[in-house]
Amino acid sequence: MREALREKCKVRVLFVCLGNICRSPAAEEVFRQTVKGAGEDERWEIDSAGIGNWHQGQLPDPRMRQHASRRGLSLTHRARQVCTSDFYDFDLIVAMDDSNYDDLRSLSPTEE
Repeated sequence: MREALREKCKVRVLFVCLGNICRSPAAEEVFRQTVKGAGEDERWEIDSAGIGNWHQGQLPDPRMRQHASRRGLSLTHRARQVCTSDFYDFDLIVAMDDSNYDDLRSLSPTEE
């Protein structure tokens, strides 16, 4: 898998938590800044989503945005729910915890 990703022109990664208003948008922005700092930002497409749809369209939780801002990060992502096409569109899907992982496996259209 690692070799296959190295050979891709653009690698797409999706971070997933329960509601997409705390952990996954924070991970999305931390990763975005990490690849930018490495001069690799053109090579990556980074997004986040939630298992549920409760917060769809909302900005991340104000407390998360405040803590991110203190660290020089701006969380402007709007919450969205994981959809079937994500399993085909992204090269890597990163679950924020074991429960999210189990939910993603249940939602996945294939074992892969």
